Amino acid sequence: MTARPHDLLRLADGATAGAGLPGWAAASLSACGWAVVRRAPHPPGLIPIGVRGPQRSQRHAAFVPRGEVIGRVRPEELTHRPPHEAEPPAALPAALPAALPTARRAAMSVPASAALPAALWDTLSAVGLRLAEELGREAVWGPVGSVGFELATGHQVTHPASDLDLLVRTPHRLPPATAARLVIAFAALPSRVDCRLESPGGGVALAEWARTGGPVLARTAHGPELVDDPWARP
Repeated sequence: MTARPHDLLRLADGATAGAGLPGWAAASLSACGWAVVRRAPHPPGLIPIGVRGPQRSQRHAAFVPRGEVIGRVRPEELTHRPPHEAEPPAALPAALPAALPTARRAAMSVPASAALPAALWDTLSAVGLRLAEELGREAVWGPVGSVGFELATGHQVTHPASDLDLLVRTPHRLPPATAARLVIAFAALPSRVDCRLESPGGGVALAEWARTGGPVLARTAHGPELVDDPWARP
């Protein structure tokens, strides 16, 4: 299994996410055994993860052994097909704990959750339509942050004022003019959209690329870097 930033990982019961976990982080993992992959250098056999707590300020960076990951959900799996049991790593048995929510929002083929506020549903649906118009039906994207976490795990973390954090995989250079049209379209939606482009050079804010066309701040495994073109080959 190759874990990428923003993938959500289902951890085995009793997973060791590092010594000295804050009490709130240990309690969060006990109540909902999921964590998000973060960008960071890491030793072989370990995956850098972030543990989220009930408060927005409660985020803890840790590492988990690969052998203690029992499933994975990628952001794009929350939009392009119905939710399913988290994908097991190849080296682990296919049997997993309880399945993820199975209902689906028919109009946009996105999963439904009774707890997700209506404004976020409307925003998620509109984002999918706009991305299909600008990037084609094969656009690879998905919700991350609190919306992605709730859709993948069924654990309620959103509220009516929550932002929609969005990841769009862009292996090829996105024209700044296209980025600018997306920014304008997203600004008119019911919920605030914070969109990042996943480029070969790291994660780039859509709004920054639309505004400058470079240089931009790219989030990499070694920290933020100012780059002229995150799609340029080194």
